Amino acid sequence: MRGVVFGWMALTVLAMGCGEPEESAGTRGDDILALTGDADAGSAIYASNCSVCHSADGTGSTGPSLLGESLDGETIAIILNGEDAMPAFGDALSDQDIADLLAWLDANVFE
Repeated sequence: MRGVVFGWMALTVLAMGCGEPEESAGTRGDDILALTGDADAGSAIYASNCSVCHSADGTGSTGPSLLGESLDGETIAIILNGEDAMPAFGDALSDQDIADLLAWLDANVFE
């Protein structure tokens, strides 16, 4: 019986995953979308955090082109959590910073 209980507990832990859960865009994404972004402020954020990989105009260099992307939950999740070689910015940027960045991207890069 002890083995069965231990086995069940081990499976439960494995099903829950290891370590901290990765932040989704979920609630924080909704909070960010509810903010009014300032594209002028977003320009400076993009220049200092994004342009080195995505180029000044978003056409891409070491990172992919952002042209044709759209403002959605997936985009916010990638900014927050990173993806592939892109680092996560969820701890480095405030919700307002991300809203400003998205306003600049929406006005200048996204379709």
